Amino acid sequence: MKEELIAIMGIVLGFSSCASVQVNGEAKLRLMKIGSIEKECKKLEGKRVVIKAKYMGWSCPEECKNPGITRSDTCFVDDSGCIYAYGLAGLDPITDRGKEYTVEAEVLRKGETCYLKVLKRNEVR
Repeated sequence: MKEELIAIMGIVLGFSSCASVQVNGEAKLRLMKIGSIEKECKKLEGKRVVIKAKYMGWSCPEECKNPGITRSDTCFVDDSGCIYAYGLAGLDPITDRGKEYTVEAEVLRKGETCYLKVLKRNEVR
């Protein structure tokens, strides 16, 4: 009985500590907050992540660090921060601004600035 309780508690704690998203029925990627990606940028560099965030187009908050990759860099925001992204697969910086998306991306870094290379995105409805 004691071992069963410990096993159940381990499962519950494991599920409550992070969320994961299954992509194409194959890989499970961790759903992350932008603030966590920025804090763990060096560790996550080159890895794939999934975020659920609002697309801001070119209307990025001042505190958002622009890596200066292209002249048309745009950003995503969530309740933990802001991050620039490129490779947006058809998102319009004006008409799609303010919409929420689930984004699968590769974490990249230029100097000390973290940014995302968007691989896939789906609008949250």
